[in-house]
Amino acid sequence: MNLQAVDSINKEIVVDVKTRYSAKSAKASIIQEKDKIKVKFEEAQRAITPGQSAVFYKEDIVIRTVEK
Repeated sequence: MNLQAVDSINKEIVVDVKTRYSAKSAKASIIQEKDKIKVKFEEAQRAITPGQSAVFYKEDIVIRTVEK
């Protein structure tokens, strides 16, 4: 995890998620579970794979990026 704007995510929050540079953002709820982030999209997303990078936005602020 590479947290940007926060030290940790202690409660579930709604964010916009981009899984690819050219993809549209999608609404999702996220919560931190130890050293991982659990993401629950409002609508099913196509072709996301375990360990794929994602960027979480709350308005215009980057919450965190994930790369594994």
